[in-house]
Amino acid sequence: MTKRPITETDLDPRGEIHIPIGVPNTLDTLKTFVEAEGCFSPGVGSYGIYFWIYDRETETLTAPTMSHVRSEHGLHETGYLIPWVQWAAGSVNMTMHVFQVSRPSPDGDCLVVGARLVLTNSWGAECPISLYAALRPLGPAGGDVTQLCVSAVGDALLADGHVALAAKDQPTLAGVLSSDTIGTLALAGAMPTDRTVHSDAGDCSGALRFDCDLASGAMRGYEFLYPVLPGRYAARHRWEDLGQNALADMAELNAPDNGILQPEPDLSYYRSLQIDDLHCEAVDYWADLMGDLEICLPDPRWGQGMRAMLGHAGLCMNEGAADVAVVNYNVFNRDGMYVANMMQKSGLFALAEQAVGYFLSHPFNGRAHPEADNPGQILWSLAQQWLFARDSEWLTRVYPSVRQIAEMIRYYRSTPGPHWVDMTSLQFGDALPETQRSELKPGRCDGHHPEYTEAFDIAGLNSAAVLAQASRDTDHATMWAQLSAELQRAYDAQFGDILGKGYGSYAVLWPCRLYPLTTGKAHEQFRHTGALKSRNWRYFPLATAHQGLLAGNRDAGFGTVDLHLNESQMQGWYAFDEGGGSGSGGWHRVRTTWTRDIHAPGQNRSVAMPHGWAIAELWLLMRDCLLFENDADQLVLFPGVSPAWFRHPSGMRLRGLQTAYGACDLTWQPDGNGATLQIGGVVNPPNGFVLRLPPDANAVATFGQTQIEADADGNCVLPGGIENAFIQFRG
Repeated sequence: MTKRPITETDLDPRGEIHIPIGVPNTLDTLKTFVEAEGCFSPGVGSYGIYFWIYDRETETLTAPTMSHVRSEHGLHETGYLIPWVQWAAGSVNMTMHVFQVSRPSPDGDCLVVGARLVLTNSWGAECPISLYAALRPLGPAGGDVTQLCVSAVGDALLADGHVALAAKDQPTLAGVLSSDTIGTLALAGAMPTDRTVHSDAGDCSGALRFDCDLASGAMRGYEFLYPVLPGRYAARHRWEDLGQNALADMAELNAPDNGILQPEPDLSYYRSLQIDDLHCEAVDYWADLMGDLEICLPDPRWGQGMRAMLGHAGLCMNEGAADVAVVNYNVFNRDGMYVANMMQKSGLFALAEQAVGYFLSHPFNGRAHPEADNPGQILWSLAQQWLFARDSEWLTRVYPSVRQIAEMIRYYRSTPGPHWVDMTSLQFGDALPETQRSELKPGRCDGHHPEYTEAFDIAGLNSAAVLAQASRDTDHATMWAQLSAELQRAYDAQFGDILGKGYGSYAVLWPCRLYPLTTGKAHEQFRHTGALKSRNWRYFPLATAHQGLLAGNRDAGFGTVDLHLNESQMQGWYAFDEGGGSGSGGWHRVRTTWTRDIHAPGQNRSVAMPHGWAIAELWLLMRDCLLFENDADQLVLFPGVSPAWFRHPSGMRLRGLQTAYGACDLTWQPDGNGATLQIGGVVNPPNGFVLRLPPDANAVATFGQTQIEADADGNCVLPGGIENAFIQFRG
């Protein structure tokens, strides 16, 4: 079979896996998209940045986007969103680290991307190579480049008059073209000679080239800086209903009337920056954001993955809104509530507060029409914020909104329709002006799913009662609890025998807690739910597995997590997509090979990655595998981890996981035929702890002079305030 010749299209982005990096809760346009092969765009609608290696001896160009070139990708060892990509050109291995920071400049705080490359001649003889640092209009999230020029000393490229690429080393050659054909020249080992070019079509491209004779075993480093949209307007979202599946972002890029002008320090500023300093700033930023969160388990993917997914969730935040995915989607309450819950359970309370605050000002999110699960989800999120953050001043501020939403649920569940709500306020009913009225149809959610929407009505009212009790409003607490009980009886009569069917299987126990966890019909219907594989709409099997975990099935926890961590998309970057077609959002505005529909951006014909709900469902399942609050005011410990971990010599260590009873630290250290459990932090559940062990361990727990044997399900009930216990395995 004749081998297909390499062409310029082999240098295009593959458009298969990407993640955004940058600073959480900034405008989406200020985030840098990085693809798994290493090309990236510093800001949405900027350009594509590429690194290629030309072997001057064999006259061969190698790029990681070529189909025959194998590349690997991963993150900083901690799971922070500082990605690396590795690939080889013959005997020369290339490793690239890329990171983005916000830092002060003479023109104001600016965003800068740093790229650090290390080339190593691993096994060959001396290799004469040329490194291309290329800039093209096509990229992971590229855009028009109408003018491109080389700096006076040849160490930088300026796009449309703004610094685009600055090298810390002096290149051998630098040049630009008025067409996107730098790849054609690079395939031949050539370079353009022009220093300034223009293209009305926005097709300019160019490169810096660095020639090097790399001795056997030698290493050579290169460092580059890329300002994010310098001197340009970073666009805000402008979501519009085009009558398609989802809303589309129709904001014009780089438009003064809908953007924030970015600082533009001159080239000397970027020349003064040190890559090592920027890298340290990036690490310190993420370490500060993650706080005390530490997860050390026999499978290191758990700790790294949970931090990475928390970072992805932070990147979904955009001006206080928990968007479902960067660029693809706006806020959906039923997605955003899970993202906010990740933050609540990891101690990122400020971000979580902004997310739930957005729900209050935009109570019906996602589609152009209101959906009936939204009010209950807002109340649930508010109660979670209270239970985990315990901020009394915040509760005082939001409690009037709690009352309004609870009364809204009473209105549409206990009075004849039609029921009117306002998409952008908490007002409802016949008093609404006709121009503000939208009809809230019963059961409306992804079509018609009352088994889901009504579950959240009940959970929402229960949450409102919790918040009323905390606000010392006992009258409303009683009233909402009574209404919840009425709705629960009706729900049970209609759905009680089929809880595992339809959307109810995504909500009944987790997160709505409609039934007892250890007895009764929900327990019986879900306790046999074990490990579930990923499939289309990735969040659904994860949610169903969560029901099984809470019903006591350990396999539903670690088994499901393991199957999902083994998925190809989760390798290295822990970046699930939605698992089905997603809206294109704002991808129609950029030059990219990413899957999208430029003519119908609201149709579900794109890929949303990372997808907020998908990663949140996995993260929250992993968290509850480690510990969860049961319905008896106890904290259940290690209910969903692998049975083998209880005897693994490395043990298990958790720090900084938030619970409804305070921050919890746990250490489990095996020792011979048993283990020592240490409990720290400020955690103090009213009715103590349930240490859930494998039943076949036949365990007994000793603390002080007291011994407690595990029951038939492996549960040891330990009192609150305990700090140490020794666990003996007799099986």
